[in-house]
Amino acid sequence: MPQSSEELLSPQDILADVRRFISGAARPSHSTNTLELTRTGLSLLKNVPAARDAVLEYLCNVFSVAVNKHVRQIENNQCLPIPEENTIAEIHSVLSGFISCNPEAWAPIISAWTLDLLGKLSSDYANRGNLKEKSSGINDFLHQWMSCRTTRTLIDITAQCLQCLMFSDTESCINALLNTSVLHSPHFDWVVAHVGSCFPNTVITRVLTCGLKDFCANVNNPKLNSVVGILGHLAGSHFIDIRTALLDLFKWSLDENTNMDGESRVHKLATVPFLLNLAKLSPMLLKALTTDVLQILRPDVIPRLALFANEWCRYFSNSPEVLIDITVELALGCEQGAVQIINMLLDTSLNNSNVGYHSVNAAQSVKSVCREILELILEKIDFRIRSLIPNQVFNISLLNSIKQDLTAVIPLLLNSSPLKVQTAVRLLSLLGTQCPNVLILSATHMLKQADTNFHLAALIRLISNNAVGFAARKSDVENTLLSHGYFTQVLEHSIREIQYTSGSNREIQQLFKNLTILLRWENSNKVSCLRFRMITNAIRANLQQISSLLLKTQDFSLANDIACMLDCLTPFENDHYLPSVELTLKLTRAIIRYFFLCIAEDDIITKERGVKIVCHLLRLLTAYSACARTLALRELLAFSLFNGPAKYFGAREKFESRVEETFLLQQNHKQGTSAMLAQRHSSVFHAGVIGQGPRKPPPENNIDKEIITLNSTLLMDVIKACCCNHDPNNRRYSVNSDTLTMVSLLLVELVSPDVMYNGLPWPDEEFTKVTVERDLQIRRTFKEVPILWTLLALTAWYRPALAYCSVLLRAISATIIANWNATEGASLSNVMALGQLLPPPLASIRDILPVLESQQINTIMRECIWAYMHENVPSPALFTRCEGANVAWRDTDSSIPSIRYTETLRLILIANIHKLGPLYSTLFYNEHK
Repeated sequence: MPQSSEELLSPQDILADVRRFISGAARPSHSTNTLELTRTGLSLLKNVPAARDAVLEYLCNVFSVAVNKHVRQIENNQCLPIPEENTIAEIHSVLSGFISCNPEAWAPIISAWTLDLLGKLSSDYANRGNLKEKSSGINDFLHQWMSCRTTRTLIDITAQCLQCLMFSDTESCINALLNTSVLHSPHFDWVVAHVGSCFPNTVITRVLTCGLKDFCANVNNPKLNSVVGILGHLAGSHFIDIRTALLDLFKWSLDENTNMDGESRVHKLATVPFLLNLAKLSPMLLKALTTDVLQILRPDVIPRLALFANEWCRYFSNSPEVLIDITVELALGCEQGAVQIINMLLDTSLNNSNVGYHSVNAAQSVKSVCREILELILEKIDFRIRSLIPNQVFNISLLNSIKQDLTAVIPLLLNSSPLKVQTAVRLLSLLGTQCPNVLILSATHMLKQADTNFHLAALIRLISNNAVGFAARKSDVENTLLSHGYFTQVLEHSIREIQYTSGSNREIQQLFKNLTILLRWENSNKVSCLRFRMITNAIRANLQQISSLLLKTQDFSLANDIACMLDCLTPFENDHYLPSVELTLKLTRAIIRYFFLCIAEDDIITKERGVKIVCHLLRLLTAYSACARTLALRELLAFSLFNGPAKYFGAREKFESRVEETFLLQQNHKQGTSAMLAQRHSSVFHAGVIGQGPRKPPPENNIDKEIITLNSTLLMDVIKACCCNHDPNNRRYSVNSDTLTMVSLLLVELVSPDVMYNGLPWPDEEFTKVTVERDLQIRRTFKEVPILWTLLALTAWYRPALAYCSVLLRAISATIIANWNATEGASLSNVMALGQLLPPPLASIRDILPVLESQQINTIMRECIWAYMHENVPSPALFTRCEGANVAWRDTDSSIPSIRYTETLRLILIANIHKLGPLYSTLFYNEHK
């Protein structure tokens, strides 16, 4: 029995107190002094153990009356003194003294009484005062009851008792708290919240321990809800302590201590089901578990857990399916740690090792269950999203967690394991139904990094699953794919990242290689979801940016990948796609730049393949757009004649003088401003600079002649591709000789430095003195850029285009006559003969010149060619075209030259009859008839 340090009362005094207490408590009246009666009861409580229950019952009445008055004052908005509060203060003082003097004896008794009383008061007045049964929360209860001095006194006494019991009889203390919580929950929760806040670490640990023991004894024990309630109230301020306690409990369950009694083994076995049930009842506890517990679920831990899996089913209706369903639901409710869950399931499913398992069958069973759980998770997410009404936002915690940790999920898309790739695709596709940015970000990563067809196929599934999986009808799939334009945004985002983040060339090349593969799949019509042309549409929507990349890059490999991709695009006319003029011109310019990159390549096969692509693309563009044709021809001619690429076609390297350049205009001004007299030179020609020596000739081209010939041939192919017309009937392209006129005019514009006297007629020979400077410049250009002769031959072949180059032909002819230099006479006569500007027998001069002396060549150029051309203007009107023919012809019968133009030729042939006898008989076989 409790003892006090004070002197005990005599039996007579105790008897008197008993009679007084019974009389006052049994028949209370207005004259009864509550304070004195309470003092008597407290004395009996200390000295008469048999009276303990009666005294505590009476004290309950005192507290109940005080609480009743307090609640009524709240309801009546009153604030009056409550007489019983003085009595309660003395009760507090006496009981506290009992506990302090002899805690082992008094603390269990008084704590049980206070807890029971608090439970009854909380339940009796649950709907009184400011409290409402449905809307009131824990904070409302705390506010009302902690503002009441009576209940606050009970809480203080309870806290004092618990503080004493925590180190001696913790289990009974927490059991009492749990038992009361079960009886009066949820009205008693505010008491648990307050007490737990006073002793968080101890209360949390002991609550879990007691809850686990009760869970082992009775799976359906309602104390489980109380454990959840208590921990839930403490989570606001002590969440980290709860996390630590849960983690410690889980680690304890994995401890393989052989020196353990049977009860501890049972408790360990029940720990995981216990934690699963807690997590099922409380999202807060689920969050606490997923924060730390998931971090230690490594592959080596799974086999240890697998040993007890069958035993766990006992706590879930003896059904493995129920256990799996609960696990899946908990996984779906994880607000964090979703990536760890998915990776754990994947790694376990794919683990080829059986180390740690007690048998191979057990290992296979665990892997099968993990895969089943993973599949169920994906299926349930899919079902919940499909069940949403239109415009409703999903609230699936697992997906939200994945969204917060995309950097760990997206790399799975390029994993070597098909299961990991498929899982990531499904998760991100589901997440992308309401978060398109996630879908675009993921697909962008795949498009730039994927290097296998399998991963590209996964990319298509990632994009198309969103439309195919969630379209209401099959007919909606195309609209969904096209309206969302996900792949268009993916490509746009990829190119933007490349441009603004300085992506590596390997990454950029991989992007366009992947696009090429996807285009080929699309063009094959074997991939159903690509039949809606989403790849083509995406590329066309981003052609501006793609053209910019091709235009700026100097890397042939990258340019080649871009060009190959463009080569796979569907022709414009096939689906009536009409690019803007700006885009057409930009794309044309970019393809021309790619052509010159091809020309600079050393590998002949690569070069020819690239030029073949250029021809195809330019053929499409120029047939569609006259502007593109004009730009393409100008760019091709300007760059191949005068810019850096000209050296690849045989042009001499540009010579850069190291001295200050002297301007010819300034030197010419020094000649005076008066009128020039006849026979006086009006210009100054530089042969050098005084003090610097004679002018150095430009260095010779050191590129192999065969390569130059090949490059020239490829250039001609590209120019002809730009001059093609499209025949819609047979879907073929053919060179249009009329468009070669544009080439001729551009040659005149680019080569002739003067806009005067550029007409078709050949003037008198004397007039060449007026155009001597221009003629010399043209002659020098032909000498430095020999590809001009090939270009003239091209225009000569497609008659009558050469006629428009009349100014160039007569300039070269004039310089040959003036300088007695016959080295280019053969080339000139050959071109003019090919273009039918010279009729027979003048057309055969090209065969004669190689064996003639310079004086004879000069005579033929003057008397035969120049004289004939002066009298016979090289007009396109002289040529006729047969129906269906692509080349015009000149009637030889109507263009036979008179004897005045051929006599000189005949006489020179006679002079060289020993060399040119057979040719003479051929050209003048009928002269004597």
